[in-house]
Amino acid sequence: MTRSRKPKKVSYQVLARDDQHRPIYARLERLVEAHHEELRDARIALAWCTSWKADVDGHVTLGRCKKASDLDRELAAFDFVILLQRDFWMNAAVTDTQREALLDHELCHATVSYDDDGEPKVDERGRTVFRIRKHDIEEFQCIVDRHGTWKHDLEQFAQAIARARSATGGAWVGYRSLVAQLAKAGVTVGLDVVREWSEAERREAAEWAALQIELQDVPMLDQATPPAHVAAARATQES
Repeated sequence: MTRSRKPKKVSYQVLARDDQHRPIYARLERLVEAHHEELRDARIALAWCTSWKADVDGHVTLGRCKKASDLDRELAAFDFVILLQRDFWMNAAVTDTQREALLDHELCHATVSYDDDGEPKVDERGRTVFRIRKHDIEEFQCIVDRHGTWKHDLEQFAQAIARARSATGGAWVGYRSLVAQLAKAGVTVGLDVVREWSEAERREAAEWAALQIELQDVPMLDQATPPAHVAAARATQES
């Protein structure tokens, strides 16, 4: 009997500048316009990374800015690619404020390379030469000024999301246990409402509740945005 082989997983997906990804590129362009004037002519691509996993201490990479090499520039019209951890960026619990800080931070790594006279370097084809800039100390001061000490909080938030996801796993989410868990997270939802949710909706609600309960003990972190069906149930209950 021939053993079926699993196809090799692809770790990266470049995001096309299409209608589907218009919001994330619009966010990128707003940040460049507001805070990164030297990058206005840079060709910046965004890409998902699906291979970054938490290490033994729970630390996980959320983003990385990569400068295109000379060969890369021959193959594709990019000067930089900003890699983002897809699961974190797409998680409903992550706020737009957190996404903004992460993207702003990665843009700070991208900058123009200058010659000894303080003029931007160009290559023999007339293209601007770019480089990757390191942190001031542990963080760019401009990012601290705009977003506060976001990095440690965001890393903790990402770790909390991972723990919440691990806790819910693929196990069956019971109706009564979910009602109790949501109540512990500060949301009162009737058993009849929970019974109407699909299994995927119950699992998403359970993951959010687990995250919310954990964040209650960490007042410095933003509270997690609830899934739409949980928010709707809460609004109905409060009205």
